[in-house]
Amino acid sequence: MARLFIALELSEEQKKEINALQEKIKAYLEGVRWVKPEGHHLTLKFLGETEEERIASIKQALDNVSSTIKSFEIAYGKTGVFPSPKKARVFWVGLTAGSETVSSLAAEIERSMSFSGFAPEKRKFTPHLTIGRARGSLQEGQIRRFIDEERTFKTTSCRINKVLLYESELTPRGAIYTVRHKAIFLS
Repeated sequence: MARLFIALELSEEQKKEINALQEKIKAYLEGVRWVKPEGHHLTLKFLGETEEERIASIKQALDNVSSTIKSFEIAYGKTGVFPSPKKARVFWVGLTAGSETVSSLAAEIERSMSFSGFAPEKRKFTPHLTIGRARGSLQEGQIRRFIDEERTFKTTSCRINKVLLYESELTPRGAIYTVRHKAIFLS
């Protein structure tokens, strides 16, 4: 069994910009486990524990979807939390460019994976990059400061020309991510 998910990667420059944002936030927001740069990716669909024999059909489905998509630009910006500022568990950065295209791509992947037997996601897809997770309850004032002070954050843009199938191996030192497949978009 492999723990799989489908995602978009960030450029090296975007990873540096996100990391700099996290370093800034650490100065005033405690009690958060920050995502390491190697873990920065925009998840489109979490597949979970998957039998090895199903991976070939997942790859084919991703190739079919990607063959209809043109490469596009994305930029990250805007900050927020899930589920709400009073009960923040996830700290994220949204998209300032490419949001509609990413949402359409995620919907196509969702349909494709449903046909392949994966359960559809019940929650509405919100394109975001998780940058941290709360370890416990946090003070609402700290959370509001994060939302207010970082709302103007923005990364450089980068061209997205593929979607990736990742395997995530959970270890005591954190997750190890391995790319299992790259589905390339139209030029």
